[in-house]
Amino acid sequence: MIEKAIKMLELKFCKTLVKRIICVILLAFETDKKIIVEKLGISERSIKKYESMLKNGMIKELVTIKGNSRKSELEDYKEEIFAELEAGEYKTLRQIKAMIERKTGLIRSRYRISVFLKKTNIAQSR
Repeated sequence: MIEKAIKMLELKFCKTLVKRIICVILLAFETDKKIIVEKLGISERSIKKYESMLKNGMIKELVTIKGNSRKSELEDYKEEIFAELEAGEYKTLRQIKAMIERKTGLIRSRYRISVFLKKTNIAQSR
């Protein structure tokens, strides 16, 4: 039954947030932590963390999911890459990929390069 509740809530929230919400509700009903671990597939350490956050009134933090904070190595070469893109005649991602490998030595898939270019372009236009 818990799987169906998770699926339903996933229509509006990410899976991590759904598990946190259900965990907090189960903790409020004093459900055994071993059952929560078994049913939700989260660690006892996470349960203790959520319980502590709930007790300390950290409600906003409980429902906040932190983004990925890892920086792309391509960011270190951003100026070089964009200067070359403006100066050169690159029409395909394959050509851009080859130029990035030649200039930086970094090997990335065309998909990762396209994501980097989109993110960087959006950030520059703001």
